[in-house]
Parts: sequence; structure tokens; C-alpha cells
Amino acid sequence: MDLKFLSNYKHIDLRSEKEFHKGTIPGSINIPILSNNEYESVGIEYKNKGQSAAIELGLQLVKGDLKKKRIKLWKDHLNKNPSCFIFCYRGGLRSKVAQEWLAKEDIQVERIAGGYKEFRSSIIAEHTNSKKYKKNWIIIGGLTGSGKTILLNQFKEAIDLENIANHRGSAFGKHNSPQPSQANFENKLTSEYLYHSFSNIFLEDESRTIGRVTLPGPWYEKMQASDLVVMKVSTEERVNNIIDEYILKVINNSISGHELLSKYLVSLEKIKKRLGDKVYKEISSQMIKGFSRDDIKSHEEWIFRLLTGYYDPMYNYKLELRKDYIIHIGNYKTCIDYLRSCK
Repeated sequence: MDLKFLSNYKHIDLRSEKEFHKGTIPGSINIPILSNNEYESVGIEYKNKGQSAAIELGLQLVKGDLKKKRIKLWKDHLNKNPSCFIFCYRGGLRSKVAQEWLAKEDIQVERIAGGYKEFRSSIIAEHTNSKKYKKNWIIIGGLTGSGKTILLNQFKEAIDLENIANHRGSAFGKHNSPQPSQANFENKLTSEYLYHSFSNIFLEDESRTIGRVTLPGPWYEKMQASDLVVMKVSTEERVNNIIDEYILKVINNSISGHELLSKYLVSLEKIKKRLGDKVYKEISSQMIKGFSRDDIKSHEEWIFRLLTGYYDPMYNYKLELRKDYIIHIGNYKTCIDYLRSCK
């Protein structure tokens, strides 16, 4: 299956809403032939009475004005996106019926052979072995708050894993909008990799788990065995970066300080055991003070303690294990210059 070709168009996913949200072809739009409830009813009918009865029930559920409405939605999308295909789970009955209904309206559209099931199998096959990744990978490392994502986004060679995962990667990295499903994360990641047209790939140093999604095992193995460029940024600058990215910009763009405090206290609770009860209470107290009084000094204090007492030792330990892969250490500018020389 040509994954690169399929990910280039806004195909129509005919499956139910529930199936669509579990995983789909990147860029696709969900215009179901059967809704969640309809699909469930047809499934029960199939189990109890067989395929013929299930087909008949489906045709009874989607008829008249409802059928016309769904056909119109498909037609409107196809008129705007004439190169797209339609698909269901196996490329079988649902897409065949939709294709026939559209043909009666003088609309010709191709079905994706094998449907989403074959697409998903092809995605998984792309990550069976780290040796399958042929390009030169360079990992951008550095302590928390160094500005790795900002640096990474200066390059077209970059694949932004945190953007695909919709998560910043730390205990405090959750966004207001939900993360993709694991399947959709892998589908989007693979699509971006296949469309990547440069000999080098720049990636931010990440844990295998980003929020609640997980990098494919071979992908993570490749990252761990790739050249590493390490940003060296002062603790003061990193604290300021975190205040800007995790507090000021978030409050200005999305939620109130009170809501953000509640969210961060939940995040802090997740690492309570590692911090120890005493440090946890002290940091939570400083955090509450910072948000309740809009006190930058208090924010600086709790962020400094989290960095120097938790995040920095953890990252430095992991970095020591990979010291043989380091090819450059420097500040933001020297790292930018070095990466440009790698083109």
C-alpha cells in the first residue's frame, strides 16, 4: 500500500465516529455511512442472523431523507476534493454501497483496497526494525527549558514529535486539547517521516512515552543510537523560558491562572513520590503562592527547585549513558550554526 500517496488527500472515512477516533488515515474526514448506534445495531444483527439480515437492516436504517443527506455530504466533499478516495475498515461492504449510491448520482469515486485495516498494517510494518530508517538522524538534547523545540522549529529537516503527540513531554506538558489516539499518533508520525525529503532528520530528545502516547520501539531505539547535539543554557534562562511557555503564554491564550494552578497541582501530584513528601509540600506551596498572587518570584522559586532537584539530575543521568553519541555542545546560536553545517 502506498502510504505516502494515501496521506496526501482528504479521503472520506465511511466508518462510524467511534472507529474514526480510534485511528484513521491522516487528513481524512469522517462522514459515516452508519452512525455509532446504527453500526452497533447492524453488528448485533450480523452476529445473530448473519450477513444478509445485517445488510437489510443497514439499508432500512439509512434510507429516505437520511440517505439523501449523507450522499449530499459525500458529494459536497468530493466536489471540493476530486482526487480523494472513500474507505471503510476492510474496503468492503460499506465503501462498496457508498460507491454504488454515488454512481447513481453520476459521481465516480475509487475505494481504497483493503481499507483502513490494510493501511494500519502497512504503518506497523514501517516500524518493525530500526535498520529500516535509512536517513541520518540528529537528536537535539538539553536540560528542561533549554528551548529545544524553539530551535528545532527553525529547520525544515525537523519532525516535531511533541506537536504530533500534542504534548510537551513533561509531567506538566498536557495541553487543553486531547492527545491523539496511539494509532493516530503512529499514523501521523509515519506520514511525516515518509514525506520528509531531506537527508538529515532533526528530532528533539524525548522519552519513549510523550504524555499518553508511545513512540514505536524501533523508532526510539534509532533515536537512542543517533548523534546528539546538546544545548547548554543557564538555569536562570531556563527558568525564564518555562515561565514564558508554561505560564504567561498559556494564561494569555487559553485558561485562567486559577485553572492552570489546578492543572499543575495535579501534575505535581504525579511525581510526588519521586520528590519526597517534604519537597512536594514546599513546591506546591510556592506554586500556589505564585498563582494566587501573580508573583513571578514565587514562580521562579518552584520552577528552580523542580529543575535542579528533579528534572536536571534525571536528564544528566540519561545523558551520561549516551555521552559517546554527543557531536556538539553549545548555546542556542552555536547549535543553530552547527546544524546548518550538517545540511
